[in-house]
Amino acid sequence: LLDWDHNWDTPASPIAVLGDSAAGRYVHGVAWHCYAGNSSAQSAVHDRFPNVATYFTECSGGDWAKDFGDNLLWSVRTLIIGTTRNWASGVSLWNLALDEKHGPHRGGCGDCRGVVTIDSASGAITRNEEYYALAHASKWVRPGSVRVASTSDSTIEHVAFLSPREHRIVLIIVNPARQPVTVDIVGASTPARLLMPARSVATIEWQR
Repeated sequence: LLDWDHNWDTPASPIAVLGDSAAGRYVHGVAWHCYAGNSSAQSAVHDRFPNVATYFTECSGGDWAKDFGDNLLWSVRTLIIGTTRNWASGVSLWNLALDEKHGPHRGGCGDCRGVVTIDSASGAITRNEEYYALAHASKWVRPGSVRVASTSDSTIEHVAFLSPREHRIVLIIVNPARQPVTVDIVGASTPARLLMPARSVATIEWQR
């Protein structure tokens, strides 16, 4: 069972359930959504109950946010980096695929955006900004990978993963600033320097 399955702004609710001797023993993990609060709530619960799993299970883009670049940066910073640095072992978005009219659905959100949009007449697929945010992780962070510590003294945001089977490290980086930033990667087997353009996202992989 996953408890809560709701927003970051009320961590007291899953804490209460997990702290209840009758209910808490049935809970495998806590599931979170993105629509209020911030991902640090996941750590607040994890710190109290470190043996309970953490999952990020829902967020949707939509017509209320139209700038592709802004949406890509927000999604990687918040959903890929923010959730996993706060103990999430998985990230799922809502919805996977919708048509050009944001459907099908029965009530609920009438202007949500799918990870991909499928044209109902032609079948053509449009890959949206959430698709590319997920791709920065899913193409490189393979099943069985674990997050490892990473630090920085600059404005970049980042998360690192170790793939034990392939003995590779994957580093996902966001430069949210409006000017380029030079990033020195000193934990790699061969230190590397990367020039991150303004408001950009990068994924880097190297052999351990």
